[in-house]
Amino acid sequence: MRLSISLIVLTGSFFSILNSCKGLHDDASKNKIKNQVIAVAEKYVMNQLAEPRKTGSETGIITICDKHKRYVIDPSKIFTGRIDDDQEEDAIVTVATYYGDYETVSEQLIILNTGNSLALVSTIESDMRIISLKDRIITADVPEHSRNNPLFNCKSCWEVVKYQFRMGGLERVE
Repeated sequence: MRLSISLIVLTGSFFSILNSCKGLHDDASKNKIKNQVIAVAEKYVMNQLAEPRKTGSETGIITICDKHKRYVIDPSKIFTGRIDDDQEEDAIVTVATYYGDYETVSEQLIILNTGNSLALVSTIESDMRIISLKDRIITADVPEHSRNNPLFNCKSCWEVVKYQFRMGGLERVE
């Protein structure tokens, strides 16, 4: 009887350790993808500026700027998952843009996994705030009013919208 209980406990412990190792592997894989996404985003931003200067914060936020324009890449705004029709892990990242001291329309970078590497396939200018990326559906908070409307910053004037990436752009799905 004691031997049976001991075997059950040992088996449970083994599977618990195995699952925790799998979780560590998943975290390492996600971090690797996020680092690759940051590299793709940095390359894109550097090409948008005449004389880019890059700085980083302790929290991982990267700022790339020149005399007039500034881009901010925040790792917490990188969402990974499947975007296109293959089974590879893709990503969407929001890059905040500023002209002087004023925030302008942000850019959503769609980055697809081509098997061996990640490639930027589309940039979308939009004030949307990505909420999640799951099962090829991008869920975002979208302002109901344009930037030049006084109600643009109204906290209750945003709606949750679901999108799918098709033919190089985001299409609204219901």
